[in-house]
Amino acid sequence: MIKRTFNTDVPSHRNAYDLFDGRWASDLSELVPDLPVGGGLPGFRADPRPRQAAEVLGRDGRFDGYDILELGPLEGAHTCQLEALGANSVTAVESNSEAFLKSLIVKNIAGLTRSTFLLGDVSRHLAAPGPRYDLIFACGILYHMFDPLELIRLAAARSDRLFLWTHYYAPQPRLNRHVPRPVEQEGMRLTLHELTYRDRGLATFWGGNQGKTRWMELPDLIRVLAHHGLTETRVIADAPDFVNGPAVTLAAWRPGSPAPA
Repeated sequence: MIKRTFNTDVPSHRNAYDLFDGRWASDLSELVPDLPVGGGLPGFRADPRPRQAAEVLGRDGRFDGYDILELGPLEGAHTCQLEALGANSVTAVESNSEAFLKSLIVKNIAGLTRSTFLLGDVSRHLAAPGPRYDLIFACGILYHMFDPLELIRLAAARSDRLFLWTHYYAPQPRLNRHVPRPVEQEGMRLTLHELTYRDRGLATFWGGNQGKTRWMELPDLIRVLAHHGLTETRVIADAPDFVNGPAVTLAAWRPGSPAPA
């Protein structure tokens, strides 16, 4: 946690950045050129995934009029892109308290005016009474869930459009720590592949809020989406050799869903 301190330097965004110096996952120099260029992810501009979501699930490559729910925004890089692509609103739910605070810093630096960051569990947010969303944007979160089937079920009940980037399980030697777990949900039988985190104590751990996670196989992911009404799917990119495990960029939607006016 941040200690109570007082900063007597000239006010600047750099002072806020330095609160988490060495612990940023994103490259904030994309936003402010005079911030340090680190080895972080270039999510604010270079990352293509928000634009890919808009091209497949938006209207004319934009999100004008869309109310979007973002699951696991981490430090708000994709949030910035979603707002820049015209989103009417972005509700971004983050479970990691440090990442949440960083997102507020990013919101201030980027001048976001239509985005709200909430601290808490995404599944509990989806299960609670609330509005429907024109799109649910979920990059880097499904493979951190102990119950990914439940997350898909809850998401499909709150939106007709779902954009996913996630790791998935495939039989590869590097994934030999995953333990197969047969499960059944609503008559569907499939195997999830359970992984116990080893690095939760590290300052740079960006994983899930539980000690274990379960990865899905790609055909099962598409089958579960269809089971919950998201029968139209498009695999935008499949990277079976991606670092840390196979990964897929995927859009899913309910047939005949009108875009927001």
